[in-house]
Amino acid sequence: MKGNKDMRKQTAVVCALALVSTIGVPSASAQEAKAAEILAKTRQALGGAKLDALKSLGLEAASQRNMGQMQLAADIEILLEMPDKYVRSENSRGAMSMTLNTGFNGDKAILPAGVSMAGGGAVVIRMGPGGPIGGDAPKLTDEQKAELNKASLRSARVELSRLMLGWFATTHPSLAAQYTYAGEAESPDGKAHVIDVKDADGFEARLFIDQNNYLPLMVTYKGRQPRIVTAGGPMTGRAQAAGAGQTQTRQLTDEERRKLAHDAEAQVTRSMSDQPMVEFSMFFDDWREVDGITFPHLMRRGSGGETNEEWTISKVKVNPKIDAKKFAVDAR
Repeated sequence: MKGNKDMRKQTAVVCALALVSTIGVPSASAQEAKAAEILAKTRQALGGAKLDALKSLGLEAASQRNMGQMQLAADIEILLEMPDKYVRSENSRGAMSMTLNTGFNGDKAILPAGVSMAGGGAVVIRMGPGGPIGGDAPKLTDEQKAELNKASLRSARVELSRLMLGWFATTHPSLAAQYTYAGEAESPDGKAHVIDVKDADGFEARLFIDQNNYLPLMVTYKGRQPRIVTAGGPMTGRAQAAGAGQTQTRQLTDEERRKLAHDAEAQVTRSMSDQPMVEFSMFFDDWREVDGITFPHLMRRGSGGETNEEWTISKVKVNPKIDAKKFAVDAR
C-alpha cells in the first residue's frame, strides 16, 4: 500500500487524539449548545450556503486495502441523492475481481447477489454459486427477506452517516442523531474539538474537528474486529466422491446446497461473536474546493490502532443529475 510512512504518522495522530479532556463542560445542555456552535462553524467552513443547497453528490475513488496477507485494489463510485437514495459500487481488481453494489432506495436496501443473513445480524456474501460471480442462491422466506432488508438498510445508513460526518459534519437524517460536546483532544499537530454523536437505536460515533480551520479530522467508532472466514472451501456447486480408484463429480442436491450454506453461515456467526471489540477510525485529508464545497480527497481507515485502507478520491460532482436506474433495487 502506498504512503505507508504517512499512514503510520496518521495512526500515531489517531492514538494521540484518543485522549479527551472534558474540563469546563458542566451540563448536558451546555454540551449540546457547544456542539451545535462548533458544528455550525464546521459546516460554514465546508461551504456554508453551498453545502445547505447540496441535493446530490457523486464521487469516484481508487482504494487499496490490506486484508491479512492480501492487498486488494478496487475502484469505488458513490452516488448520493438526498434524502433517501444512496449506492456504493465497488469494482475490485486482481484475484478477487468482482462488483458489489450496496446502499438503499427509500426503505429498500440495495444488495449484491448471493446475500443472506447469518445469526447475530451478520450478512454473508457467497463467493461461489449464489454469489456475485453467478449461480442460484438459496431461496429466502418472506420473514428472512424482511430481516435481511432491515439489517442491510440499517447498515447502509450507518455506513453513510459515518462518511457524512467527515464530509458534511452531520449524519443521514434517518438516524435522528444527537450531538454533544465531549471536550478537547491533542496531537503533535494541534488540538481538536470532539463531538459525540448518538441515536436511539445504538449508533455511536465520535467526530474530531480541527480547531484551526474547523474541518473534520477523523471519525471513530467501536465494532468487532473484521475477519475473513473460509467455510468448507469454495462452494463449487458439485460434490466429489471417490470410489474404485476414481473420482466422480455430480451436481449438489438442493438439500446439500442448503446444508453448505447453513454450515458457512454458522461459522461466520461463531467467528464474528468471538472477535474482540476494537476502535475503528476514518481519517479525512487533502481538502479541496469543488463548486463551492470543501471536500476531502484522501481518506484512510484503520482498526485496532493500525491503518489498513486508503481511498484516493479522483472526482467529486456536486448536485449531478443521477440516472434513477443507478438506485434500482433487485426483486428477491
